[in-house]
Amino acid sequence: MEAQSELRARRQASGLTQAQLGERAGVSRQLVAAVEAGRNVPAVDAALALAAALGCTVEDLFGALGPERQVRPALTAQLADGAPVRVGRVADTLVVAPLGDHGVAGTGWATADAVVRQGRLELFAGAAPAGLVLAGCEPALGIAERLLSGLGDRSLMVVSGSTGSALEALEAGRVHGAVVHGPPRSMPAAPSSVLRLHFARWQVGLATAARSRAVTVESLLSGSLPIAQREPGAASQQALDRARRRAGVARTPRGPLATGHIDAARTAATLRCAGLTTEGAARAFDLSFIALEEHSVELWLDRRWAEHPGAQAVGELIRSSGFQQRIGRLGGYDLTGCGDSVAGT
Repeated sequence: MEAQSELRARRQASGLTQAQLGERAGVSRQLVAAVEAGRNVPAVDAALALAAALGCTVEDLFGALGPERQVRPALTAQLADGAPVRVGRVADTLVVAPLGDHGVAGTGWATADAVVRQGRLELFAGAAPAGLVLAGCEPALGIAERLLSGLGDRSLMVVSGSTGSALEALEAGRVHGAVVHGPPRSMPAAPSSVLRLHFARWQVGLATAARSRAVTVESLLSGSLPIAQREPGAASQQALDRARRRAGVARTPRGPLATGHIDAARTAATLRCAGLTTEGAARAFDLSFIALEEHSVELWLDRRWAEHPGAQAVGELIRSSGFQQRIGRLGGYDLTGCGDSVAGT
Protein backbone atom coordinates (compact mmCIF):
# COMPACT_ATOMS: atom_id res chain seq x y z
CA MET A 1 0.00 0.00 0.00
CA GLU A 2 1.29 3.51 -0.78
CA ALA A 3 1.25 4.70 2.85
CA GLN A 4 3.23 1.66 4.00
CA SER A 5 5.90 2.09 1.28
CA GLU A 6 6.15 5.76 2.23
CA LEU A 7 7.00 4.86 5.83
CA ARG A 8 9.65 2.39 4.69
CA ALA A 9 11.05 4.83 2.10
CA ARG A 10 11.34 7.70 4.59
CA ARG A 11 12.90 5.45 7.24
CA GLN A 12 15.48 4.12 4.81
CA ALA A 13 16.20 7.60 3.47
CA SER A 14 16.92 8.67 7.05
CA GLY A 15 19.35 5.78 7.44
CA LEU A 16 17.36 4.24 10.28
CA THR A 17 16.67 0.62 11.06
CA GLN A 18 13.21 -0.36 12.22
CA ALA A 19 14.52 -0.64 15.77
CA GLN A 20 16.12 2.82 15.65
CA LEU A 21 12.95 4.43 14.30
CA GLY A 22 10.92 2.66 16.98
CA GLU A 23 13.27 3.95 19.70
CA ARG A 24 13.05 7.52 18.37
CA ALA A 25 9.25 7.40 18.20
CA GLY A 26 8.79 5.54 21.46
CA VAL A 27 7.12 2.55 19.80
CA SER A 28 8.23 -1.04 19.32
CA ARG A 29 10.25 -2.32 16.36
CA GLN A 30 7.46 -4.86 15.87
CA LEU A 31 4.92 -2.06 15.35
CA VAL A 32 7.15 -0.38 12.75
CA ALA A 33 7.58 -3.70 10.93
CA ALA A 34 3.86 -4.46 11.06
CA VAL A 35 2.90 -1.06 9.65
CA GLU A 36 5.46 -1.32 6.84
CA ALA A 37 4.23 -4.82 5.98
CA GLY A 38 0.59 -3.73 5.91
CA ARG A 39 -0.44 -5.81 8.93
CA ASN A 40 -1.26 -2.90 11.22
CA VAL A 41 -2.54 0.66 11.23
CA PRO A 42 -0.98 2.81 13.96
CA ALA A 43 -3.13 4.54 16.54
CA VAL A 44 -3.26 8.32 16.27
CA ASP A 45 -0.63 8.94 18.96
CA ALA A 46 1.75 6.37 17.42
CA ALA A 47 1.22 7.85 13.94
CA LEU A 48 2.08 11.33 15.25
CA ALA A 49 5.20 9.99 16.99
CA LEU A 50 6.44 8.20 13.87
CA ALA A 51 5.90 11.30 11.75
CA ALA A 52 7.74 13.48 14.27
CA ALA A 53 10.65 11.03 14.37
CA LEU A 54 10.98 11.26 10.61
CA GLY A 55 10.55 15.04 10.45
CA CYS A 56 7.32 15.06 8.47
CA THR A 57 3.58 15.37 9.02
CA VAL A 58 1.15 12.54 9.57
CA GLU A 59 -0.46 13.45 6.26
CA ASP A 60 2.91 13.22 4.47
CA LEU A 61 3.63 9.85 6.04
CA PHE A 62 0.26 8.14 6.15
CA GLY A 63 -2.09 10.14 3.93
CA ALA A 64 -5.52 8.48 4.24
CA LEU A 65 -4.21 6.57 7.26
CA GLY A 66 -3.93 9.76 9.32
CA PRO A 67 -6.27 10.76 12.15
CA GLU A 68 -9.23 11.06 9.74
CA ARG A 69 -10.10 8.01 7.65
CA GLN A 70 -12.86 7.07 5.27
CA VAL A 71 -15.53 4.88 6.86
CA ARG A 72 -16.41 1.46 5.47
CA PRO A 73 -18.99 -0.44 7.56
CA ALA A 74 -18.24 -4.14 8.04
CA LEU A 75 -21.94 -4.84 7.49
CA THR A 76 -24.43 -2.73 5.56
CA ALA A 77 -25.96 -0.96 8.58
CA GLN A 78 -26.09 2.81 8.43
CA LEU A 79 -23.78 4.65 10.82
CA ALA A 80 -25.25 7.64 12.61
CA ASP A 81 -23.16 10.79 12.79
CA GLY A 82 -21.29 10.88 16.09
CA ALA A 83 -21.72 7.13 16.57
CA PRO A 84 -19.00 5.38 18.59
CA VAL A 85 -17.66 2.39 16.67
CA ARG A 86 -15.21 -0.45 16.88
CA VAL A 87 -12.53 -0.67 14.20
CA GLY A 88 -10.79 -3.55 12.44
CA ARG A 89 -8.50 -3.84 9.48
CA VAL A 90 -9.09 -5.97 6.38
CA ALA A 91 -6.16 -5.76 3.94
CA ASP A 92 -5.55 -2.01 3.47
CA THR A 93 -9.04 -0.98 4.55
CA LEU A 94 -10.36 0.01 7.95
CA VAL A 95 -13.84 -1.39 8.62
CA VAL A 96 -16.12 -0.32 11.44
CA ALA A 97 -19.09 -1.64 13.38
CA PRO A 98 -21.41 0.09 15.86
CA LEU A 99 -21.06 -0.98 19.47
CA GLY A 100 -23.44 -3.81 20.30
CA ASP A 101 -26.07 -3.60 23.03
CA HIS A 102 -26.16 0.21 22.83
CA GLY A 103 -22.55 0.44 24.02
CA VAL A 104 -23.06 -1.54 27.22
CA ALA A 105 -20.93 -4.59 28.06
CA GLY A 106 -22.18 -6.47 31.12
CA THR A 107 -22.40 -3.99 33.96
CA GLY A 108 -20.18 -1.34 32.34
CA TRP A 109 -19.66 0.61 29.14
CA ALA A 110 -18.15 -1.13 26.14
CA THR A 111 -14.93 0.29 24.69
CA ALA A 112 -15.11 2.25 21.45
CA ASP A 113 -12.12 2.69 19.12
CA ALA A 114 -13.33 5.72 17.22
CA VAL A 115 -16.22 8.01 16.42
CA VAL A 116 -17.83 8.76 13.05
CA ARG A 117 -18.25 12.44 12.25
CA GLN A 118 -19.65 13.64 8.93
CA GLY A 119 -18.75 10.37 7.24
CA ARG A 120 -15.15 10.42 8.49
CA LEU A 121 -13.50 8.20 11.10
CA GLU A 122 -11.67 9.73 14.04
CA LEU A 123 -9.63 7.18 15.98
CA PHE A 124 -9.27 7.75 19.72
CA ALA A 125 -5.75 8.11 21.12
CA GLY A 126 -4.29 4.71 21.89
CA ALA A 127 -6.85 2.83 19.80
CA ALA A 128 -5.56 0.17 17.43
CA PRO A 129 -7.67 -1.62 14.79
CA ALA A 130 -8.30 -5.32 15.42
CA GLY A 131 -6.21 -7.71 13.37
CA LEU A 132 -8.94 -10.16 12.31
CA VAL A 133 -12.59 -9.35 11.61
CA LEU A 134 -15.33 -12.00 11.74
CA ALA A 135 -19.07 -11.46 11.21
CA GLY A 136 -21.92 -13.67 12.35
CA CYS A 137 -24.26 -14.55 15.18
CA GLU A 138 -22.28 -16.82 17.50
CA PRO A 139 -22.24 -15.01 20.87
CA ALA A 140 -19.61 -17.34 22.34
CA LEU A 141 -17.00 -15.80 20.03
CA GLY A 142 -17.28 -12.68 22.17
CA ILE A 143 -15.26 -14.65 24.72
CA ALA A 144 -12.61 -15.32 22.08
CA GLU A 145 -12.56 -11.61 21.28
CA ARG A 146 -11.85 -10.71 24.89
CA LEU A 147 -9.19 -13.41 25.33
CA LEU A 148 -7.33 -12.07 22.27
CA SER A 149 -7.75 -8.40 23.17
CA GLY A 150 -4.65 -6.22 22.88
CA LEU A 151 -2.64 -8.73 20.83
CA GLY A 152 -2.16 -6.54 17.75
CA ASP A 153 -2.34 -8.60 14.55
CA ARG A 154 -3.64 -11.52 16.60
CA SER A 155 -6.55 -9.54 18.07
CA LEU A 156 -10.13 -10.20 17.02
CA MET A 157 -13.26 -8.15 16.31
CA VAL A 158 -16.58 -10.01 16.04
CA VAL A 159 -19.37 -8.11 14.28
CA SER A 160 -22.86 -9.30 15.17
CA GLY A 161 -25.02 -10.12 12.18
CA SER A 162 -27.10 -12.86 10.59
CA THR A 163 -25.62 -15.69 8.54
CA GLY A 164 -26.90 -13.99 5.41
CA SER A 165 -25.37 -10.59 6.18
CA ALA A 166 -22.09 -12.22 7.27
CA LEU A 167 -21.77 -14.12 3.99
CA GLU A 168 -22.55 -10.94 2.04
CA ALA A 169 -19.78 -9.10 3.91
CA LEU A 170 -17.34 -11.98 3.29
CA GLU A 171 -18.07 -11.97 -0.43
CA ALA A 172 -17.58 -8.18 -0.56
CA GLY A 173 -14.21 -8.43 1.23
CA ARG A 174 -15.32 -6.37 4.23
CA VAL A 175 -14.47 -9.15 6.73
CA HIS A 176 -11.90 -11.93 6.89
CA GLY A 177 -14.43 -14.60 7.77
CA ALA A 178 -18.06 -15.42 8.51
CA VAL A 179 -19.80 -17.46 11.19
CA VAL A 180 -22.31 -19.72 9.43
CA HIS A 181 -24.88 -22.05 10.94
CA GLY A 182 -27.67 -24.29 9.75
CA PRO A 183 -28.96 -27.88 9.82
CA PRO A 184 -25.95 -30.21 9.34
CA ARG A 185 -27.29 -31.69 6.11
CA SER A 186 -28.42 -28.41 4.58
CA MET A 187 -25.76 -25.83 5.37
CA PRO A 188 -25.44 -22.96 2.86
CA ALA A 189 -23.34 -23.82 -0.19
CA ALA A 190 -19.72 -22.95 0.57
CA PRO A 191 -17.64 -21.31 -2.16
CA SER A 192 -14.29 -22.91 -2.99
CA SER A 193 -12.58 -19.73 -1.82
CA VAL A 194 -13.15 -20.47 1.89
CA LEU A 195 -11.60 -22.69 4.52
CA ARG A 196 -14.16 -24.18 6.90
CA LEU A 197 -13.59 -24.85 10.60
CA HIS A 198 -16.19 -26.64 12.70
CA PHE A 199 -17.09 -24.71 15.85
CA ALA A 200 -20.04 -26.33 17.63
CA ARG A 201 -23.52 -27.75 17.47
CA TRP A 202 -26.44 -26.19 19.29
CA GLN A 203 -30.20 -26.01 19.23
CA VAL A 204 -32.23 -23.17 17.71
CA GLY A 205 -35.62 -22.76 19.36
CA LEU A 206 -38.13 -20.63 21.20
CA ALA A 207 -37.45 -19.30 24.69
CA THR A 208 -40.16 -18.12 27.09
CA ALA A 209 -40.51 -17.20 30.72
CA ALA A 210 -43.47 -19.63 31.01
CA ARG A 211 -42.80 -22.82 32.98
CA SER A 212 -45.99 -24.65 32.01
CA ARG A 213 -45.60 -28.01 30.29
CA ALA A 214 -48.55 -27.04 28.11
CA VAL A 215 -46.37 -24.59 26.19
CA THR A 216 -45.44 -26.17 22.85
CA VAL A 217 -44.07 -24.99 19.53
CA GLU A 218 -47.56 -25.25 18.04
CA SER A 219 -49.18 -23.24 20.84
CA LEU A 220 -46.57 -20.50 20.57
CA LEU A 221 -46.82 -20.27 16.77
CA SER A 222 -50.60 -20.24 16.74
CA GLY A 223 -51.08 -18.10 19.86
CA SER A 224 -51.13 -14.37 20.53
CA LEU A 225 -47.84 -14.13 22.46
CA PRO A 226 -45.36 -11.94 20.53
CA ILE A 227 -42.14 -13.63 19.38
CA ALA A 228 -38.87 -11.67 19.14
CA GLN A 229 -37.52 -12.72 15.75
CA ARG A 230 -34.65 -12.13 13.33
CA GLU A 231 -34.27 -10.73 9.83
CA PRO A 232 -35.21 -13.03 6.88
CA GLY A 233 -31.55 -13.80 6.07
CA ALA A 234 -30.90 -15.24 9.54
CA ALA A 235 -30.58 -19.03 9.67
CA SER A 236 -32.61 -19.12 12.89
CA GLN A 237 -35.47 -17.22 11.23
CA GLN A 238 -35.46 -19.74 8.41
CA ALA A 239 -35.66 -22.52 11.03
CA LEU A 240 -38.72 -20.81 12.52
CA ASP A 241 -40.34 -20.61 9.09
CA ARG A 242 -39.78 -24.35 8.57
CA ALA A 243 -41.30 -25.10 11.99
CA ARG A 244 -44.32 -22.93 11.17
CA ARG A 245 -44.93 -24.83 7.93
CA ARG A 246 -44.58 -28.19 9.69
CA ALA A 247 -47.14 -27.05 12.27
CA GLY A 248 -49.55 -25.96 9.53
CA VAL A 249 -49.67 -22.37 10.86
CA ALA A 250 -50.40 -19.69 8.25
CA ARG A 251 -48.19 -17.00 9.73
CA THR A 252 -45.95 -16.42 12.70
CA PRO A 253 -47.09 -14.05 15.48
CA ARG A 254 -45.50 -10.64 15.23
CA GLY A 255 -42.87 -9.42 17.63
CA PRO A 256 -39.82 -7.18 18.05
CA LEU A 257 -36.88 -7.58 15.64
CA ALA A 258 -33.83 -8.83 17.57
CA THR A 259 -30.26 -8.13 16.52
CA GLY A 260 -28.96 -11.52 17.63
CA HIS A 261 -29.50 -14.53 19.85
CA ILE A 262 -28.58 -12.72 23.07
CA ASP A 263 -30.84 -9.80 22.17
CA ALA A 264 -33.76 -12.17 21.41
CA ALA A 265 -33.36 -13.93 24.77
CA ARG A 266 -33.03 -10.64 26.63
CA THR A 267 -36.14 -9.29 24.91
CA ALA A 268 -38.12 -12.40 25.83
CA ALA A 269 -37.05 -12.09 29.47
CA THR A 270 -37.72 -8.34 29.66
CA LEU A 271 -41.06 -8.22 27.81
CA ARG A 272 -42.26 -11.64 29.03
CA CYS A 273 -42.79 -12.76 25.46
CA ALA A 274 -41.14 -15.49 23.38
CA GLY A 275 -37.80 -15.19 21.63
CA LEU A 276 -36.15 -17.01 18.73
CA THR A 277 -32.72 -17.89 20.10
CA THR A 278 -30.31 -20.65 21.09
CA GLU A 279 -30.43 -22.94 24.10
CA GLY A 280 -27.33 -21.34 25.61
CA ALA A 281 -28.78 -17.83 25.35
CA ALA A 282 -32.08 -18.99 26.85
CA ARG A 283 -30.23 -20.53 29.81
CA ALA A 284 -28.34 -17.29 30.38
CA PHE A 285 -31.66 -15.52 31.05
CA ASP A 286 -33.23 -18.44 32.95
CA LEU A 287 -35.86 -19.03 30.27
CA SER A 288 -37.65 -22.19 29.26
CA PHE A 289 -36.52 -23.49 25.87
CA ILE A 290 -38.28 -25.51 23.18
CA ALA A 291 -35.93 -26.77 20.45
CA LEU A 292 -36.80 -26.38 16.77
CA GLU A 293 -33.64 -27.65 15.03
CA GLU A 294 -30.08 -28.70 15.75
CA HIS A 295 -27.59 -26.55 13.86
CA SER A 296 -23.93 -26.93 13.03
CA VAL A 297 -21.84 -23.78 13.48
CA GLU A 298 -18.79 -23.19 11.29
CA LEU A 299 -16.19 -20.48 10.74
CA TRP A 300 -15.66 -19.75 7.05
CA LEU A 301 -12.37 -17.99 6.38
CA ASP A 302 -11.32 -16.53 3.04
CA ARG A 303 -8.32 -18.62 1.91
CA ARG A 304 -6.33 -15.44 1.32
CA TRP A 305 -6.14 -15.03 5.10
CA ALA A 306 -5.21 -18.61 6.03
CA GLU A 307 -1.77 -17.48 7.24
CA HIS A 308 -2.98 -14.27 8.85
CA PRO A 309 -1.74 -14.05 12.47
CA GLY A 310 -5.29 -13.39 13.65
CA ALA A 311 -6.62 -16.47 11.84
CA GLN A 312 -3.86 -18.56 13.39
CA ALA A 313 -4.66 -17.14 16.84
CA VAL A 314 -8.38 -17.89 16.55
CA GLY A 315 -7.71 -21.43 15.34
CA GLU A 316 -5.34 -22.11 18.23
CA LEU A 317 -7.70 -20.56 20.77
CA ILE A 318 -10.88 -22.43 19.87
CA ARG A 319 -8.97 -25.74 20.01
CA SER A 320 -7.64 -24.97 23.50
CA SER A 321 -9.07 -26.59 26.62
CA GLY A 322 -9.26 -23.23 28.40
CA PHE A 323 -11.56 -21.76 25.75
CA GLN A 324 -13.71 -24.87 25.49
CA GLN A 325 -14.10 -25.04 29.27
CA ARG A 326 -15.35 -21.45 29.28
CA ILE A 327 -17.85 -22.13 26.51
CA GLY A 328 -18.93 -25.46 27.97
CA ARG A 329 -20.05 -23.87 31.21
CA LEU A 330 -22.59 -21.76 29.30
CA GLY A 331 -24.63 -24.86 28.53
CA GLY A 332 -26.27 -25.86 25.26
CA TYR A 333 -22.98 -26.29 23.34
CA ASP A 334 -21.69 -29.54 21.84
CA LEU A 335 -18.03 -28.72 21.21
CA THR A 336 -17.02 -32.10 19.79
CA GLY A 337 -14.52 -31.43 16.99
CA CYS A 338 -14.27 -27.70 17.75
CA GLY A 339 -11.53 -26.27 15.54
CA ASP A 340 -11.37 -29.24 13.16
CA SER A 341 -11.31 -28.65 9.41
CA VAL A 342 -14.55 -29.58 7.70
CA ALA A 343 -14.10 -32.39 5.18
CA GLY A 344 -13.72 -31.25 1.60
CA THR A 345 -12.02 -27.91 2.36
